[in-house]
Amino acid sequence: MTTIRDVAQLAGVSTATVSHVLNDTRVVSDDLRGRVVAAMVKLNYRPNAVARSLRVSETLTIGLIVPDVELPFFARYARDIEMAASEVGYNVILCNSNWALANELRYLDHLLARRVDGLICISVSMTPEHIAPILRRNAPVVWLEEGRIGHNADAIILDNQRGAYDAASHLIERGHRRIGCITGPTVAQLTGDRISGFQHALCDAGLTHDERLTRVGAYDAESGYRLAGELLDLDEPPTALFAFNDIMAIGALRAAHERGLRVGRHLGIIGFDGIGLTAHASPPLSTIEQPTRAMSEAAIAVLLERVNGQHRGESRTLRFQARLVARESTLGA
Repeated sequence: MTTIRDVAQLAGVSTATVSHVLNDTRVVSDDLRGRVVAAMVKLNYRPNAVARSLRVSETLTIGLIVPDVELPFFARYARDIEMAASEVGYNVILCNSNWALANELRYLDHLLARRVDGLICISVSMTPEHIAPILRRNAPVVWLEEGRIGHNADAIILDNQRGAYDAASHLIERGHRRIGCITGPTVAQLTGDRISGFQHALCDAGLTHDERLTRVGAYDAESGYRLAGELLDLDEPPTALFAFNDIMAIGALRAAHERGLRVGRHLGIIGFDGIGLTAHASPPLSTIEQPTRAMSEAAIAVLLERVNGQHRGESRTLRFQARLVARESTLGA
């Protein structure tokens, strides 16, 4: 592995001069700087970011923890955050928690040990008690999709309750009264918020939800397919399904097709998140679209204000609204 000593030897300068060029700690003549840079390029030398951070207290790196990068929604979040970070000169280290609190805590500790400048976490089960030790380490942290962390942490959240309310209201407006619901894991706060929004919409329409029409999914296509099948095989099946994410809704489409149901006419289906696949499903899938790009940019902006010392005051919570995208799966042919 190329070292700073190798660069100095090729450039014909001292290791101290190379260090000054790397860290801008002293004025170096254009001639010497050019020789050092040329040697670095020729040797393909890249300074160790962590070692450099010990001297300059900066790595230009942000840690990102997501529950499941295999899901298109979280993959899109990772892409949007990486793009927003790149635009301001930061790199992103991605960690996948697999929906496990223990993994979230382990990755938080690991990323802080690597001296990342800040953290963005999409948590499913973290509480104020879990985050308190992290905040005591003076680590800038922004929470995405999570509003219960507490008053000492910045958060960028979606109004999941309103989004679910709009989804259910859309189905009711289309004439549906018997609506099946495929939720996600109850450990996630967003699941509880969506259940609440769904139930409020039914209540406002004078409807009572039949608990036999609710199934708990895993936010994956397989559970959407299997649970939709269970609901559609009931003696009194629902006339519409609300899946708490688009991937489960796509699984539900398959279950409906296998039973000879024409989605959009015999059965309404709506998802949640607004991933790109929904526009290309058969039929195109109605969904509640999240503004992930805007939320990602806000997360980076809020985080870097903490990192750069521009904001040292109270924590902030920015709330975003989703929007209904109605397509053939609920509107019919």
